[in-house]
Amino acid sequence: MNICIVSSWVPSKRRPHFAPFVYNFAEKLGKFGHEVSLVSPLDDADESISHKDMITIYRVNAKLPIFSILRLVGKIKPQIIHVHAPNYFSCNAILAAKLKKIPIIATVHRAEVDKIGNPTFFFRKLALARFAKIIAVSDHTKSLAVKAGVKDSKITVIYNSCDERFFFYERDKEHLRRKLNFRCNDKLILFVGNLIKRKGVALLIESLHLLRATVPKFLAIIVGQGEELQNLKELVEKYGLNDYVKFYGRITKTELSELYAVADVFVLPSASEGHSVALLEAMASGLPIVASDIEGNKESVQDGVNGLLFKNASREELAENLANVVADQSLKQSMSIKSSENYLKKFSTKIQIDNYLKIYTSLLKTH
Repeated sequence: MNICIVSSWVPSKRRPHFAPFVYNFAEKLGKFGHEVSLVSPLDDADESISHKDMITIYRVNAKLPIFSILRLVGKIKPQIIHVHAPNYFSCNAILAAKLKKIPIIATVHRAEVDKIGNPTFFFRKLALARFAKIIAVSDHTKSLAVKAGVKDSKITVIYNSCDERFFFYERDKEHLRRKLNFRCNDKLILFVGNLIKRKGVALLIESLHLLRATVPKFLAIIVGQGEELQNLKELVEKYGLNDYVKFYGRITKTELSELYAVADVFVLPSASEGHSVALLEAMASGLPIVASDIEGNKESVQDGVNGLLFKNASREELAENLANVVADQSLKQSMSIKSSENYLKKFSTKIQIDNYLKIYTSLLKTH
């Protein structure tokens, strides 16, 4: 099948770690034997056309992209146009699809259909009505899309997946800990994500201050970058946690997979989520989860089965749940197994791609 993906959420040379999941999705389709083109905004450091991992990437001017997108669609001749994260740039593909009589669908992740803090929400609402099908990455995202005016019957939930070449269960934890210079008896707590207020990392640091009273030997590994980094470092200093917290910034996927492999527990204290890919990476890696009890997280974390949920914004419950997981080896082992099993049963790459292909095929039959 010939598929054209249009999205501004694509890494570039200047921002190599920006929103990797759209590119990863295109790569998965290519590995399943499909012809995939990816259209994204042009960055001065990038070539206008490049080929990588069985994908052809086209970069076009983001200021007035309609003519370039229309020209590329005529050149590529896709059977399906798939917009990821509809916004000003990617929604220009709607006109190209209509003029060329090609079915067009959109995947929404959260922000695109969330009214809160979204000045372009009205325009996005109009654009969403023009797609033949809307894919939501979680039931929570679907509920936001319905509130945004999309008909329930037009929406299908297809969960995200992660890169299973890197994130998998049962690796040699002790060997990797020695390699990475972590002490074998330390309890390693891992967070991965953008360092923005919504992710709740300040709450995590406050909970670590409480955790120190019951778990004397732990290290919190915080992987990510963002506008809150300096504030978070100051908070660590304020609570005297310099020996208990390590910031990593952006790292390679191999390095990240090793941190998942050596960790004892993954923590996600976000105030809101669509469907966290980091959470899926942790599950695929066989980690027990401690997460806020928000809608997006509850679709992945079964409280008491593969993790523990805490009341959103409660540093006391967060600290208590972390202590319970790291202190109970039997509980930790049970949750590790369930995380891996639940990922494979519900969120695997094969399930994700098979579900998308069913949508593509159905639209081609009826278009």
